[in-house]
Amino acid sequence: MSNAVEEYLTKNQMQFESFTFDVSDEDEGRAQAEKLQLAVTTIYKTLVLKGNKTGTVIALVPLDGRLDYKKTAKASGNRKVGFPPMEYVMDVTGYPHGANTPIGIFMQHKEYSQVFDTSILNHEEVIVSSGELGHSVKVKVADLIALIQPIQADILAV
Repeated sequence: MSNAVEEYLTKNQMQFESFTFDVSDEDEGRAQAEKLQLAVTTIYKTLVLKGNKTGTVIALVPLDGRLDYKKTAKASGNRKVGFPPMEYVMDVTGYPHGANTPIGIFMQHKEYSQVFDTSILNHEEVIVSSGELGHSVKVKVADLIALIQPIQADILAV
């Protein structure tokens, strides 16, 4: 059974492949990805931040990457960004922690700034959450970028 994100991708004739595995825990996600013979470097997590000028900012970074706050703030037009309380995340995205999806958030909130780390350009396809805990989709990077039209910047900590 498909969810809203998968239905949206189908409606927009975007190819995708569905996966069910937990990426909320980095080690468990890595183990499950290896079991499915997926490169963990192609799994991206969706982070919800709050900027001091723009409000909600969505950042897409590799599962094993660490976000650099200053780089993300600059890329998104803020002086600073930070992780808001979980209640804020649920209120502004409609998704619980661990289920945030750049596609689903884009569907509901096109006004939010989305910043994708430039490492995404090293891949033909990536895996992102499809909006439900434990459910993900593999999509072509070119399609994801064409759909969301995110800011692309180096936002990883070194």
